[in-house]
Amino acid sequence: MKIKTAALLSLFAFAISGCDQQDIDPAKTDSQAAESAMSKAKLTLTDGSILQLNAKHMKSYAKPNSAGKMSLHEYSYSTADKLAENDVYMHLQNAGFTRKIISSDSSQFKVQYYKKDLPVIGGIYTTVNNDAKTMTIATLYWQEK
Repeated sequence: MKIKTAALLSLFAFAISGCDQQDIDPAKTDSQAAESAMSKAKLTLTDGSILQLNAKHMKSYAKPNSAGKMSLHEYSYSTADKLAENDVYMHLQNAGFTRKIISSDSSQFKVQYYKKDLPVIGGIYTTVNNDAKTMTIATLYWQEK
């Protein structure tokens, strides 16, 4: 009886030992796995509010101009331009912004976002097609003093 009980407990322990492991798809490449596990990227607006975008932050920089500086922020999305813009607008709309579509063609989508007492935020969403894989580079910018 003890042998049967020990065998059953061993079998049960062996069966549940793999429950914590994730299924690994051998057809999935490392880059695809990284994209699916993409973390949220932060975008801090001029009023201090922070947006959590479903994208990869590429770079942020400032270009000096006669009015102060233009603040530019680039993000990479693994989706088409309008889906990327929808992610940005969803967060901006929750923060009280409205939008105006400036232009839309097959490779680029331009939008401006407005909120009272804040600088206009511009968005340029450029679609890039690489080997049957679509991605979008989103550039968000605004004027600072």
